[in-house]
Amino acid sequence: MMRYAFIVVVLTCVPLVSFSQGGSNYSSIGLGDIRRSVGALYDGMAGTSIAMASDHGINIVNPALLGMSVFTRLQVGYKFSQHHVSDNGSTVNQNNGEIDGLLALFAIDTAHGFGISFGVLPYSSVNYIVKRDLLTDIDGTPLSGKSVQTGTGGTSSIQIGASGRLGNFYGGVSIQTLFGVITLADDIYANGLNERVRSTASYDVRGVLFRGGLYYRATPNLSLGAFVSGGPTGTMNTVYRAAGELSGNKYFDSSVVAKSSTQFPFGFGIGASIRNGRSTYGVDLEWADHSRVDVNPRSDATYVRSLRATFGFNRPAASYTPTFVEKLGYRAGFGFQRQYYTFKGAGIDEYFPLGSSSTVDFSVQGGYRGPSTGALYEYFVRVTTTISIGETWFKPFARD
Repeated sequence: MMRYAFIVVVLTCVPLVSFSQGGSNYSSIGLGDIRRSVGALYDGMAGTSIAMASDHGINIVNPALLGMSVFTRLQVGYKFSQHHVSDNGSTVNQNNGEIDGLLALFAIDTAHGFGISFGVLPYSSVNYIVKRDLLTDIDGTPLSGKSVQTGTGGTSSIQIGASGRLGNFYGGVSIQTLFGVITLADDIYANGLNERVRSTASYDVRGVLFRGGLYYRATPNLSLGAFVSGGPTGTMNTVYRAAGELSGNKYFDSSVVAKSSTQFPFGFGIGASIRNGRSTYGVDLEWADHSRVDVNPRSDATYVRSLRATFGFNRPAASYTPTFVEKLGYRAGFGFQRQYYTFKGAGIDEYFPLGSSSTVDFSVQGGYRGPSTGALYEYFVRVTTTISIGETWFKPFARD
C-alpha cells in the first residue's frame, strides 16, 4: 500500500528543475516548436522570406518564389539548438540537433518563372527533459524520489510545390502531407524501493496542408508578397500507457488507444522588400490561428492566434570580383513572435534579435522565449548549416 500511496502523492508534486540533453521546455505544448522555414539562408534573415527572392535558397514559405531561381538545386541542412532555461531561480543548459530538411528544386523555365520543388521537411519538433525532485511523508515515514519528464518526436511533411509567372505577377501552390509521432513520457522513481512507474502519451498525427502564394514586382526595386495556408481536418491516434517495475520485474502494464481528429492552423502573411544596389531589405507580418488544434490538450495551456513580425537584410555575394571580401554574402535580421499558446494564463513571446549568414549558408540566431513576467523563461542559440548545390539544367526556351 505504501508504494501505491507514494505514486499517488508524487503525481501531485509540480516543482520543476531541468537538466541537460534536452531542448525547449515549451516544446511540450501542442505540436511543439513549429519550423516555419528551412535553411540557413532564411534563418540568417530571422525568417524574413515572404517577398525576399533568392536564386540560392529554396523558399517554402511563399511558393510563388520557387520560380525565381535559375538553378536546379539540391539542399540539405542540419540545425543545432542550445537553450539556457530558467525556472523559479533554477537554471540549466540543454541542447539538441536535427536534420533540417532534404529539398530539390527544378528551375524548368526561368522566363515564365516555372519551378517545381519537392522534399521532406520538419514541420514541428518536440525535444525536452525535465526533472522534478519529489518529497512526501506517509504515516510518519519520509519518502523521496524523482520524476523525469521527456518529450521526443514531432511532425514531418512531404512537400511538393510549383510556381509560374504572368507579367510582373508570380503565383505558386504547395501541398504538405503531415505525419509523425509525438511521445511524452513521465518516469517516477522511488528512492530506496528500486521502483519505476512510467506513463506515456503518444500522438500519431496525420493530415494535409495547402499553401498558396503571390509575388508582385511593383517596380524594379520594390516587391510585394503574400501567402495563405490551411487544410482539412486531420486524424490522430493517441496511445496512453502506464507500466510499473519493481526490481526489474513488471507488476502492471496497461494501455488505452483513442482515435480522434484535429484541425491544423490556418495562417496568412504579407511581406515587402526594397532593393538598393546589391542589398535588399524586407519585412514580414504573419498570423496563424491554432485555437482549434487538439493535439496534446493541457489544463495549463491554451492554443490561441500567433503573430510574427520580422525584418531582414540580404547582401549577396558579387558574381565577379577580384577581392575575397566581395565574394562573401551577408544576411542579418531580427523579429518578434507571439507563440500559438498561452502558459498558465500568460502569453509567450519570442525575440530573435540576432541572425547572420554567408554564402556557405551558415547561420546563428539568438533570442529569448517566455512571458513578459513569469518564472519559466529561456535564452536560446540556434545554429543552422545548409549545403546547397546548384547548376543550370534548363535553359530558357528560344522565343521570337
